[in-house]
Amino acid sequence: MGLREEKKRQTRAALIAAAATLFAERGYEATTVADIAAGANVSTRTFFSYFRAKEDVLFAGTDERLAALAAAFADVSAATPLEALRRIAAQVMSASSDLPGPDRLAILLARPELQAQAMLRLLAAQRLIGEWLLRAYPSRLDATLARAVAGALVGALVGTVLGSIESGTAPDLDRTLRLLEDGLGTLG
Repeated sequence: MGLREEKKRQTRAALIAAAATLFAERGYEATTVADIAAGANVSTRTFFSYFRAKEDVLFAGTDERLAALAAAFADVSAATPLEALRRIAAQVMSASSDLPGPDRLAILLARPELQAQAMLRLLAAQRLIGEWLLRAYPSRLDATLARAVAGALVGALVGTVLGSIESGTAPDLDRTLRLLEDGLGTLG
């Protein structure tokens, strides 16, 4: 990573950290974009170079995982859809250490517009996975089955992450994927 990319990464991380601190101290509603920018020692204009709106800061890690998901498809070759899903899920989950904590999750769940943004991102992930599965395994999956498998994976990962946040433990991705494999074992 070059110096310019590193500086961008640091600025983005500073904006995310400032937002998290301010949301915890003042609440989501009372925090402005100008407050977040000032907390990161950048201008409001700089904030908008990184994020479209205040709520996008809350989804920074999710957006990184979506980008990692799209990139993972090019790198995964596996004999079965389940092997591919395991590799993709592991890659995506390791691509971002920014899983939402209880405070951020409470903000997301309390506001309908943020719930909608979260749902849009989940549906985008499910659509990406389903389309890729259909292209990668056309002899094994039809459109309906590819979407069902994608939905099962996304649902299982969301359940794992939410459960780990609620219990204060690290997500057990391997256990979740073993359960998914057992349930989808007929795919081979």
